[in-house]
Amino acid sequence: MFPATLDKALDALDRVVQYLCVAALGVTVVAVFWQVLSRYVTSQSSPWTSDLAAFSFVWLSMFAIALGVRRGRHMVLDIWEYFRYRRWLNNTIWIISIGVVMAVLFLLAFFGIQGLGPAFSRRMPGLGISNGWMSLAVPVGAILSLIFAAEALWKLLLAREGEDPLPQKVLFQDEVEEIEERIVAEEKKRMVEGEI
Repeated sequence: MFPATLDKALDALDRVVQYLCVAALGVTVVAVFWQVLSRYVTSQSSPWTSDLAAFSFVWLSMFAIALGVRRGRHMVLDIWEYFRYRRWLNNTIWIISIGVVMAVLFLLAFFGIQGLGPAFSRRMPGLGISNGWMSLAVPVGAILSLIFAAEALWKLLLAREGEDPLPQKVLFQDEVEEIEERIVAEEKKRMVEGEI
């Protein structure tokens, strides 16, 4: 059984990373929108928008990778689903795939940390900050992904046959499902009343 305290801590970390993704996506959209607006409306492009968009998009990408790893959504061939279920085969495939993912993440973290020195010596001209702050996203995202990959492996090995123990919910999913249910209920009501 996966420790409940650790599960709650990882759920909280997951939620924080999801909020950071939403914020980074918002910053990216606003920066790109402002760049387009300033370039085509005022005929003067803003020097900071492309750097800010790149900065937030790199952080968004690395955080999103961690979320995908936690949910087991990295690339895996699912050909074995068409064979009769064999737990040992499924576990072997998961161990190999998560092992490969973890090896790549370890290399990303290792070389990402090594590259921070030179990255911090360069500046982003549009923002006036060190390029290292953008490069820091690679090892931070890789380490988060490693933590989530270890959790996924542990949960998958302890799962009962036919169970998917990996988290599925994302931010605002409950609200979206509630809105969808309300829309469907209203449409059914209109159909019954003969409006549609």
